[in-house]
Amino acid sequence: MKSIDIVSPNSRTFKTLLRLTKARGIKKYGMAIVSGPRQTYEVVRDFPDRCQALIYSEDQNPPSVAAIDHILSYRLARELFRQIDLFATGQPLLIVRFPPFPRLAEGAWPPGCTLCIPFQDPANVGSVIRAAAAFGVSRAVILKEAAHPFHPKAIRAAGGNIFRVPMVEGPRLSELDPVGVPIVTLSPKGEDVSQYRFPSSFCLVPGLEGPGIPDGFRSARAVAIPMKNGVESLNASMATGIVLYLWNKGLKN
Repeated sequence: MKSIDIVSPNSRTFKTLLRLTKARGIKKYGMAIVSGPRQTYEVVRDFPDRCQALIYSEDQNPPSVAAIDHILSYRLARELFRQIDLFATGQPLLIVRFPPFPRLAEGAWPPGCTLCIPFQDPANVGSVIRAAAAFGVSRAVILKEAAHPFHPKAIRAAGGNIFRVPMVEGPRLSELDPVGVPIVTLSPKGEDVSQYRFPSSFCLVPGLEGPGIPDGFRSARAVAIPMKNGVESLNASMATGIVLYLWNKGLKN
């Protein structure tokens, strides 16, 4: 396998790779970094057409690319690789390409659950996308407040599931106004979610970490997860995952 050596921090290619560690660069170039052997293997196996390049350190063995021998390969000087390997995996990294997200359009909504994601913590974004893939949501709407779903921390949480859920770009949470579809929100004051019968097509809107749901959604149908006394709330992505599980379970009953 032929690799391109990069030894200078002034290399144009290295500067581009370094920008992919931040949301602005990810959005600008439409590329992201997948790290960790399990996540990398999953993407190479299931989504070879999304794979753009392999990156490894000069002190690592060249990765096998039998399944995707068409992609580029870069061998970085040790110190340069450490700057890209954000989670200190010490393993080769994979660069993936993703298309721009289409904008949320008015019109007929798909059957099932459309999940709106407002979370500002990229780990929460990745975790809820993993849950969305596991329980079969129709699509995810990435709201303006949300961390980029291809942020390194989001991909680390979602793994290859990042490519299993169709995503569209939505407005701010406070500006979300779906027409022709019921809205279901998560609220501690909502009805017991285990007793709720979900519509055949609906929009699930969890709140922001901390502030929760804006006042404009108070009239929407709200569901809650009953908890033991003394426990006030759950992690945002965990709570959303529980609701998605119960919705999916109801479809099968």
